Amino acid sequence: MKPEPLSPDRLRWVCSSQQLGFDSTDDLHPTDKIVGQDRAVRAVRLGLEIPAIGYNMFVTGVSGTGRETTVKRILDSLDLSGTCLRDIVFVHNFEDSTRPIALLLPSEEGEKFAACLQQCVELLKSNIPAVVASEKMTAERRTLGNKYKALHQDVMKALEDQAVEKGFSVVSVAIGPDQFRPDVLPVIDGQAVSFERLEELQKEGKLTPEAVQKYQETHEELFNKLAVAFRKTKKLELEAQDESRELHRRLLKPTVEGILDRLKEGADEKVTAYALSLENTILDNLDDFLNPGPDEDPYYLFTANLLVDNSKSEGAPVIIEKFPDAVSLFGSIERIMVDNKPYSDFTMIRAGSMLRAEGGYLIMDAMDVIRQPGLWQTLMQTLRNQTVVIRQHDPLGLYPVEIQPEPVEVNVKVILLGSAYLYSILGTSDPEFGLLFRIRADFDDVMDLNEANLKDFVEVIAFIVHSEDLPPMSSAALAALAEQAVRLTERRDRISTEFSRIADYARQAAYWAKTEGVSRVEEKHVRRAVLEKRNRLSLSEDYALDGILKGEVLLDTTGAKTGQVNGLVVISTVDYSFGLPMRLTARVSAGREGVIDIEREADLSGSIHTKGVLIINGILRGRYAKDYPLSLSASICIEQSYGGVEGDSASAAELYALVSALSGLPLRQDLAVTGSVNQHGEIQPIGGVNQKIEGFFRVCSMKGLTGTQGVMIPASNIGHLQLESEVVEAVEKGLFSIYPVRTIDEGIELLTGVQAGEQLPGGGYPEGSVNDLVDARLRRMAGILKAFGREA
Repeated sequence: MKPEPLSPDRLRWVCSSQQLGFDSTDDLHPTDKIVGQDRAVRAVRLGLEIPAIGYNMFVTGVSGTGRETTVKRILDSLDLSGTCLRDIVFVHNFEDSTRPIALLLPSEEGEKFAACLQQCVELLKSNIPAVVASEKMTAERRTLGNKYKALHQDVMKALEDQAVEKGFSVVSVAIGPDQFRPDVLPVIDGQAVSFERLEELQKEGKLTPEAVQKYQETHEELFNKLAVAFRKTKKLELEAQDESRELHRRLLKPTVEGILDRLKEGADEKVTAYALSLENTILDNLDDFLNPGPDEDPYYLFTANLLVDNSKSEGAPVIIEKFPDAVSLFGSIERIMVDNKPYSDFTMIRAGSMLRAEGGYLIMDAMDVIRQPGLWQTLMQTLRNQTVVIRQHDPLGLYPVEIQPEPVEVNVKVILLGSAYLYSILGTSDPEFGLLFRIRADFDDVMDLNEANLKDFVEVIAFIVHSEDLPPMSSAALAALAEQAVRLTERRDRISTEFSRIADYARQAAYWAKTEGVSRVEEKHVRRAVLEKRNRLSLSEDYALDGILKGEVLLDTTGAKTGQVNGLVVISTVDYSFGLPMRLTARVSAGREGVIDIEREADLSGSIHTKGVLIINGILRGRYAKDYPLSLSASICIEQSYGGVEGDSASAAELYALVSALSGLPLRQDLAVTGSVNQHGEIQPIGGVNQKIEGFFRVCSMKGLTGTQGVMIPASNIGHLQLESEVVEAVEKGLFSIYPVRTIDEGIELLTGVQAGEQLPGGGYPEGSVNDLVDARLRRMAGILKAFGREA
């Protein structure tokens, strides 16, 4: 039975201004609530409120559906004030300067620790010199000095007495400017005489050689004793220095401990150990602190690098990282050049978002993370180990530094925003992904079209109008915007929640209203915004239509042809999709090859399109070749198609062309066909039905509407229709028709004007029907092939 064309009211959902019940957006209560995302909101709340490790969240959905806004609002609604936050402080490691120590302190304690440490340094700077200059220190130093002075004198006195007894004297001999060394020289006539003088006296005859020899032997003996005495005095000096240091340590220790005990009050073991390392550093290196060189500050390492300060935080931090990379996410180590060499210390460590979000939440776009080489792997390692490792950022390795800060344990819930496709890729390629991102919140880009949701929709638009200071929109304009939102979903029972796209139409409509000098956006401005966007993006469509009009692309919109039908395709670019009719042809002969898909043979066919052609083989076997072999060689081609073809929406058209070629019945060229088919001959729904209808309508309009032209669509696609107004108007005037088709038989009757014919109880089909003609042709082909085989 031939299908009846659809009435105009089934081609488009129309929203009337009366249905909305207000005059303009000024009459509405604007709302910024998230609409149509109940499932996603529940998932987000679950993920945010479960504190367990691994309950990080991946929020999927189309951009503009409110993913980030929803997460932030739910976070705002949670009571985060009870979260135990921590401050992160890095300090110098006095045992290994290349490995700075990380101190994790309760919130507000980091700032107090840094201030207390600074106060301790100031007290040390003032109190240590005071103790050194005290009467007690002066008296004990004097006593110690007198002690070792006496010991020194005793040693030298004993040597001097021995020298005098042997006629020698201990003297200081000049060896250079302001340089002297001790020596023992003989005394002659009350004067110490050098050995050069002794030789002169010998030459003068005043001393005998034997006397000079005696003096030399005695000098050697005394000089050895002088060396022993000198070593004793040096040892005494070292002992004096040691005792002096011990004296300073003993007298300064109570002062140093008393000052640094401020750091230990209520502190954990790690802070206490750090305070002890400060004490030992001072007491073990008193000379450096008591006698610093010019422009030197021995206390420069006695400071704290407060990386994360939560003293002013009222609740768990929520960090939105817009530009994630290794530095912004995990931190870095700065460096300076000293003597043409890179230098870094703990004061140059900088925190990243992961540390700043400690105890809270970190929100990022997943694609931004993936785009950075190596960043995803580092993020997964950080989440797995709950530890942040801060490294130097030197991708080229030109200025390496040895500093390796202690890894920091963190408790951060990471929330990634991304597409469902990216979620699928990560889930299948990274085995740890499902363990570390246990919650998926899936934001839908559509919601049911009902009275409540329509009310929410217009209130959200009103909020956009008010927040962006756009001109008010009339109810008719909002109705037109709602109709466009329905078209975006390709479902008449759904309305889009991609408010970023819908807001663009509102902004552009406001622009056209301003160009007209009016203060309110009307329906015509929304219609113009839609039309202008199409005109901006339709250059490739215009070229394609121009090729059809000029006859460069062969296509008939009138008459009838055998083995030829008008199929429909959708061509998609980044931001625009349009439909076009394309000629499909079929040629048949006796043979054994079956149905040959020329697109597949030319490597222009996708797997789904190939599947559709293979289904046609199944239909032929199931309908006709039951008591004889299917002896067919047929070729199917989408003419003048030079790009890849994918999808099965042309399988019904291909079958119609094949049936026409087999039956010899011509097909109407004023109709275009879309729809996929299964092995039982049932027509199945396809995508892009609106674009396909409008594509054929534009070709017919440009060539001239005859009143017989139209498009055959799957009956199951009726609920997807949201056609442009010009198509609906043409249908109302009887110039164009849309036919819903449920089976191949309904479609072939419409295309040929001949009854398809139902299978008779005893087999076969009514004489003269389409199926009878096809069956008869296939039988003859089987006979031809059989006879040819006998002759061969």
